[in-house]
Amino acid sequence: MIDFNNRNFWKEFPELTIAPGLDKLYKQDKSKNKAESSLFMWAIDLCENLESKFYKNPTKYAIVAEKVLKDPNLDWNKYQDIVDSYRECVLTDAERALTIWNETMRLRNNSLKQMYQDAFEHKDTDELVKLDKMLALTPKMFDDYKKIKQDYEEEKVQRKGTKVVSISDSDEI
Repeated sequence: MIDFNNRNFWKEFPELTIAPGLDKLYKQDKSKNKAESSLFMWAIDLCENLESKFYKNPTKYAIVAEKVLKDPNLDWNKYQDIVDSYRECVLTDAERALTIWNETMRLRNNSLKQMYQDAFEHKDTDELVKLDKMLALTPKMFDDYKKIKQDYEEEKVQRKGTKVVSISDSDEI
């Protein structure tokens, strides 16, 4: 297990101490070396950083609340503004778009599955026809998702410098 107590989020990312929304969390923390808010920010980073191993896990927030923050009953909804501030400050446009699509597709899949089961149980053929039409749109939505993911992957390669990018491709001219 990573020892987040010996790694201070604010010392590793000092520019985020003045980031809108995150600055309040930092200033309000009265713990020694801002350890409480640092741990909280590491928890958010585990869930929101696209490079995190937890990023794709649908129950990532519950896992991190229990294992990292030691609070399995944490209501993340109370901290949505901090999560949103983190996203705005840390994620690129492509990463934010990918995050929104991930959340949307997960929510859509879960909802469609539940609605389909309910309509099937109630033998509601009109509702099943509507749901079938919605399901038929899924491949198009995944094509759109793939485009956003491709933009993200290209951006990631450009940032890491593992691929030589021409000056015109990088919009420098």
